[in-house]
Amino acid sequence: MAGMLRSALLPITLALAFMLAFLTILASGAESRPKPGKPVPEGRIADVQILGFNDFHGWLQSPRAIDGRPVGGAEYLAAYLDREERENPAGTIRLHAGDSVGGSPLISSYFHDEPSVYAMNEMGLDLGTLGNHEFDEGGDEMFRLLDGGQRSDGKQFKDGPDGEPVNTSDAGFPGTDFPYIAANTVEAGTQNPVLPPYTIIERDDAKVGFIGVVTPETEQIVVPDAVAPFDFPDMSDTVNRYVPELRKKGVEAIVVLAHSGGVQSGAAATGEVVSETQQMNGAVDAVIGGHSHTFMNTRVDGKLLVQALSFGAAIDDVDLRIDRKTKDVVSSSAEVVTTFQDAVQPDPEVDALVAGYEEQIAPVANRVVGTAAENVTRTATPAGESALGDLIADAQRGFAGADFAFMNPGGIRADIASGEVTYGELFAVQPFDNQVARMELTGEQVYRVLEQQFQTDSNGNPRTRILQISGLEFSYNSQNPAGSRITSVTLPDGAPLDRGATYTVAANSFIATGGDGFTVFKEGQNPTTLGSDLDALEDHIDGLPSPFEAPDPSTDPRIIKEG
Repeated sequence: MAGMLRSALLPITLALAFMLAFLTILASGAESRPKPGKPVPEGRIADVQILGFNDFHGWLQSPRAIDGRPVGGAEYLAAYLDREERENPAGTIRLHAGDSVGGSPLISSYFHDEPSVYAMNEMGLDLGTLGNHEFDEGGDEMFRLLDGGQRSDGKQFKDGPDGEPVNTSDAGFPGTDFPYIAANTVEAGTQNPVLPPYTIIERDDAKVGFIGVVTPETEQIVVPDAVAPFDFPDMSDTVNRYVPELRKKGVEAIVVLAHSGGVQSGAAATGEVVSETQQMNGAVDAVIGGHSHTFMNTRVDGKLLVQALSFGAAIDDVDLRIDRKTKDVVSSSAEVVTTFQDAVQPDPEVDALVAGYEEQIAPVANRVVGTAAENVTRTATPAGESALGDLIADAQRGFAGADFAFMNPGGIRADIASGEVTYGELFAVQPFDNQVARMELTGEQVYRVLEQQFQTDSNGNPRTRILQISGLEFSYNSQNPAGSRITSVTLPDGAPLDRGATYTVAANSFIATGGDGFTVFKEGQNPTTLGSDLDALEDHIDGLPSPFEAPDPSTDPRIIKEG
């Protein structure tokens, strides 16, 4: 752990979020908030522009189109940053608000997200903060991405086009060439941040202080072993701890990079980042958010709150007018700019970088593994069951030779389109490189696992995660008291689950180690790790008739919602 302590700076679904946000984005821009008092002479004003993005997740290539127009792609994201900076070249700060890597497409993940770091270095970022996905592969790998060096933990090997392992980590990988801040990522059991909690950047003779925080939910939504060395204290409490330090250093313009999300309808916004912003010190001028992949541009208790979708589909453009004498922000405004490809020319250096990785990954990504008779989607029934979830659960159950299988819906990241299905498409469905684990649970423990689908978030709000299942069926009533929400569990033949019997169970390594709050899995006996979840899905599809059909939860449901 000592090696981690360093002084150096280091779903709304995407489609729905894009479409709901689009009309708002076209005319976005939070109103300026003038400070009371006498007008400040124009010659005393410093104009600082903050350009940022969040939840890039290694999307070097365009994620999709909005209103029929392609958006994003690293080369276009870079071009938009360049274009907006030309409005204020002396006063611009570039940054990201977390989840720049993790859950990435094959073009980045296959190379351990090094391509995304190279791309961000080319974009000339000044600052970044940690999101929950930076922890996906543990602290050592997170710090390697920041500090550089070739990966050497045994996970540097990937299957090449011929199936043989190849080291896909760059021996000369330099890490990020911009610092990271993370105030509420601390060494477990202490209050000691493992990265600098804040930094100060000066532009146009004015100083801006930045504090970085990440949702405390990180402890529940990342593989437990990966976050075990860290604690994640309350965000607003942490911000309020460091605001006085910044002010003692003569900084009055304060911006929080908060990897925490919410949703906005009109000017009204709700969610964790909103409630945390309300509790932040009034000296905070702006909060740049992330995590929920949504559009946000509003004010919360006078503080500007902004979030720019995800995957490079938009950028934040925050303008602060700072009185050089008092050092405080006298007015602020923001715009969320959609990165339409047809409105700019791509950045040539980043374009060449992406093209090089596209060429390298093509033989791996384009290998056909099967043919789908129709679209297989994550779209859930009212009970929370999806065709793709059923397909994945069946795959893991067969792969493990288990009685039952459970799959967390948050681990399913893309749909399967009808027609030929490539390895690259399957990777997009399950990009986390989780392993399939096999264990033994009693029927009583299975009931308790299913009861853990009904939880509360860090703010005490109800949160339901319906597991995708294979080998059993269950019904539930979420209105029942805690501990009695599962009303029945049966085998496929209709026989009730025997609470006293022992069953073999398959689950991916994320939930098998307690991820998403499913801690009962950690009680499993005789656990065995069998291979990757992607291999399980590929093997399952290979064994189905071609073209294959997925289970249909609308006609043959495994999960029934009551009440």
